[in-house]
Amino acid sequence: MSLLQLTALQSLFRYQSGRVIALGRVMLGIMFMIAVAFDHSEPHLAIFRTYAMLTLYGAVAILLAAATWRDWWLDARLAVPAHLTDMTVFTVIVFSANGTTSPFFLFFILPLLSAAIRWSWRETAITATALILLFLIAGALIAGDHSFELERFVIRAGHLLNLSLLLIWFGVHQLRTRLFFHADDLDAELGHRENPLARALELAMTSVAARGGALIVGPTGEEPSDGYSINGEEARSYNVERPLVRNATHPSLLYDMAEDHVLTRRPDGHFRFLDASELVDREEALALGLREGLIAEVRTGTLHGWLVLWDIPEISTDYIDLGRELGRATGAILDRHALFTAIETGAAARTRLTLARDVHDSVIQFLAGTAIRLEAIKRAAKSGAAVEGDLDDLKRLLVEEQGELRGFVSALRRDREVDLAEAVAELRVLADRLSHQWSVECRVSANGETAAIPIRLQLDLQHLLREAVANAVRHGRAKRIDVALGVQDNHLQLDVADNGSGFSPSRPTVEPWSLKERVERAHGSLRLVSAPGATNISISLPLGAAA
Repeated sequence: MSLLQLTALQSLFRYQSGRVIALGRVMLGIMFMIAVAFDHSEPHLAIFRTYAMLTLYGAVAILLAAATWRDWWLDARLAVPAHLTDMTVFTVIVFSANGTTSPFFLFFILPLLSAAIRWSWRETAITATALILLFLIAGALIAGDHSFELERFVIRAGHLLNLSLLLIWFGVHQLRTRLFFHADDLDAELGHRENPLARALELAMTSVAARGGALIVGPTGEEPSDGYSINGEEARSYNVERPLVRNATHPSLLYDMAEDHVLTRRPDGHFRFLDASELVDREEALALGLREGLIAEVRTGTLHGWLVLWDIPEISTDYIDLGRELGRATGAILDRHALFTAIETGAAARTRLTLARDVHDSVIQFLAGTAIRLEAIKRAAKSGAAVEGDLDDLKRLLVEEQGELRGFVSALRRDREVDLAEAVAELRVLADRLSHQWSVECRVSANGETAAIPIRLQLDLQHLLREAVANAVRHGRAKRIDVALGVQDNHLQLDVADNGSGFSPSRPTVEPWSLKERVERAHGSLRLVSAPGATNISISLPLGAAA
């Protein structure tokens, strides 16, 4: 068999439990007729009785298969009558020849397996119980016959019980096998920058080979909704003013607008037959061009709507369960897109906030210091003092600041770690520049330990030093600032001490908000101790969190 033929065969029976059961019924009847024809051990009268039963059953099986092969509505309507027929035939035919040694004992499997596939474990248990009771009753009625073998009868009854328990277990766990999409599939299939409605609809249509479909969603409890439809090669977006499905109690249903049929399942697994006009808005259905297909409910954290598919080849009652999975998968795609959008928005907001802090702690603080220097130079010029040296020094600071801004931009573009010694060296250069800018004495010392720190943490250290020096000079009028840097227990320790005015005992100590925000963003901690004539700030930053 070629790969193309195998694919065609799989598509013929994929999601087609009704076809599998109908074809199994036909094949079982034909095979048993052949078995009887070649089995000469049967009594003569039993052969005619068996032939008559099998011929009638085979004819009914063929008619059922032909009638329901492409008619999901009729398949659902005849499911229970056909199931009862299978059980009756098993009871009659299993004792029609050779009693307990009859080869038709295996016929027991068909109705039991049909119940497990088509419904749930409850129906499987009811079927198994009924078949075992019928088997026992029929065996008791012919117990006096010379062909009856009690030992084989008891053994086969035990086999029926064991097989029943196995298929009941299958019915209990079959819902787990109906999962259609997994999270990994969504990650592989959906690009978060695509139109989520279009991509979700395309995936749903591809999964069932539908030629047309629409996805209509809006905020939960609100109208109108946004719609996106694909019909052949035509795709369009539109708005829907009223709901397509009037009753949201059915998460998945099959519809046939021409016959006014809707088929769904109750929570217990039983089919429910309804009129399409009761559930589906005909005007909206005509606008979409609905004829026959599948409607599935779509829910997310904030949205509610419907997935509508039509022109589905080989549609069957199995698509009701598949529709639930498609609805969940579609909702997961929309939720995933919303999550990515929220992440991107949050990341952009955090980036803007970070850049705002960095600009504040670097450029704005430098300009503030420059303004103070210019004011001092202006006063010196008015008093007749020489200011050329001060202007040259200020020019040098401006050039150095320009170089630091270039380094800052370059650091934002790279993603690596730096040695602690390199970070300390850059802090010392910055401290020297800050000393000239603010007219203070600023020194940086380190405990000599070696460590690698993320580039983001290096930038934070520079901005923390800028802000600490600016605060000490502007608010405390400090003349000396000592900075100590070290590593302890996988934390970077930064201690800043100044000889400014500090806080009086009667005045509450207030932590500087700019330092506190930057430290909290780096998952660190800040402690401030102040007294008249001295202020000490101790900052601890975890190395792992910064990475």
